Amino acid sequence: WNGSESVNPSLIKQKSSTPMFYINSGNWFGNISISSLNYVQKIGNYNNRLFLKQAEINDLEFRVDKPSDDPVSQFSAYAFQLGFGIARKSEFGDIGIKGSYLYFGIYDQVADGLTFDVGFSKLLKNGIGIGVSILNLGYMSKLYEEKPKLPIMALAGISKELSFLSAKSRVFSTIEYSALNSIYKIKTGADALMGPVRMLGGYSITKHTSEFSLGSGFNYGRFGFIYAMNFGSQNIGEPNMISISYRMP
Repeated sequence: WNGSESVNPSLIKQKSSTPMFYINSGNWFGNISISSLNYVQKIGNYNNRLFLKQAEINDLEFRVDKPSDDPVSQFSAYAFQLGFGIARKSEFGDIGIKGSYLYFGIYDQVADGLTFDVGFSKLLKNGIGIGVSILNLGYMSKLYEEKPKLPIMALAGISKELSFLSAKSRVFSTIEYSALNSIYKIKTGADALMGPVRMLGGYSITKHTSEFSLGSGFNYGRFGFIYAMNFGSQNIGEPNMISISYRMP
């Protein structure tokens, strides 16, 4: 399993005794700007995560059915998500759940709703980890005349910890199924730590598309930094992301 709490809430973990604070910012496919704030803290036997996410695109155009050089107007689409996740270790493995309030709009129409994620993971012998999760369960209000469909996904993955000299790494493979468009995605990648330096890489493929990602970063005292880029076969942009973390006193 690739160790990402964004795809499995059971992986919400806080190894240190003090809370962690994360700031993420970047661009996704189609020039969508994204940003998020995350706060992770362990209280007793529970790992807790509070998060705020935002996504926006500002260059959508409104045009009539007649060809023209200029649009009638421009407008934006946006989304806002506020949520909380909790994970706990049991004798069977780690169990987690995440809930959030989602609000989004396009032009002069808006909708909101609640979403839920559930996940399970377990670390086996010889550094092998397994995990399963279901994401984006929930309910949405109507947007204009119809209720938006949430992109429900089911994921299952396996990972293996490796050590070579002073480097520690985790390689993983995940299969993802999207119920919205009935498409499977296979992902594979690695996350390597060499002293304070961190290197990441991944590849994913579906029936119609493929993506390749690279990232690097470092840890310095209480601070951490990661920069990553994604290259896709769709030719609709090259997503990039900056993540800054701080271990609080």
